[in-house]
Amino acid sequence: MNRRQLRASCTLETLASERNLLLAADKARKRKSRRPDVEAWWLRREQEINRLREELLAQTWRPAGYRFFTIHEPKRRLIAAAPFADRVVHHALCSVMQPLLERRFIARSFSCQIGKGTTTAREVCRELTNRHAYVLKCDVHKFFPSIDHGILREKLAREIRCPGVLRLIDHLLASHVTDGAEIPPSFFPGDDLLEASARPRGLPIGNLTSQLWGNFYLDGMDHRLTEMERHGAYLRYTDDFLLFGNDKERLWALRGMIVEELSALRLKLAVPKSRLLATCEGVPFCGFRFLPGLRPRILGATKRRFETRRHRLFRTGMAMREIGVRIFAWYQFSKEANTLGLRRAYCGWPLDGRKRRRKVAKAFSPRGKR
Repeated sequence: MNRRQLRASCTLETLASERNLLLAADKARKRKSRRPDVEAWWLRREQEINRLREELLAQTWRPAGYRFFTIHEPKRRLIAAAPFADRVVHHALCSVMQPLLERRFIARSFSCQIGKGTTTAREVCRELTNRHAYVLKCDVHKFFPSIDHGILREKLAREIRCPGVLRLIDHLLASHVTDGAEIPPSFFPGDDLLEASARPRGLPIGNLTSQLWGNFYLDGMDHRLTEMERHGAYLRYTDDFLLFGNDKERLWALRGMIVEELSALRLKLAVPKSRLLATCEGVPFCGFRFLPGLRPRILGATKRRFETRRHRLFRTGMAMREIGVRIFAWYQFSKEANTLGLRRAYCGWPLDGRKRRRKVAKAFSPRGKR
């Protein structure tokens, strides 16, 4: 469909249709079917879907709030978990909004898109590393907690024309605001102290809508770099993006443009993480270090986190089957890199030969023998 057709289909009636809500409930239930609250909702799904449909069409639906908890791997993050009924609405909204927004994304904008996960992003990074001498690695400081609600709402209103959908977006944005005491607000030239502090900001890490809106928030910078600045050696994974080139002065000039573009979005670069590197030193990206002409290697911090997690699993007395499921997930992840010796050390026997590799995969698979 073209842009006009996608806009016409992004309406509150389409969002609140029984078919769309049922598909959204099925997506929200995946990998959570054993939770008691999810199964209780699913047993009475006809009544719950009818209730959601009536509230959405009458524009009386409101988010029920979040359950907050903190994770510490790979780094400390505050996660906001919405109730299951709210997640159904998130999926229903994304199903009508995502085709309209994703059509704007450039080809090398990755994360939370079908066929554009970490594996594809790493492959593009490997190709660009082999072809260029330098890379400008950039990371946005506190990306999700710093997203400005007003700017995001204005950008979404340019694409979405249905007033009912925009009101629903307003309710979702208002359901979570970053605490200024925990993460102080950033100030930019021309800001008034009180007004800048009062600006609502922050998207809850854990919402499906936050991932899509985060990608869309930086879409303008992608187009400026690739179209106006004519710099095609570029890729972005959420707020982590790389610019490759053979001219250091050109990359430094692009960094100044990026700072200017992020300032217009009320964002800042993470100074320790944003730096210019020679590709021969290794390009850290998505848990791997990429070197020209070589297979990528796993970052030291990634290995240390897995070691800590592996020892903790054995100390907890967990069943070997459950431990095998978790180790096999890391085993599959590590196969993308040059980790033959590392996997040999973890698995306890050599991996030489096709038969022995199949034996390791079978031993650590969820269906393998323990």
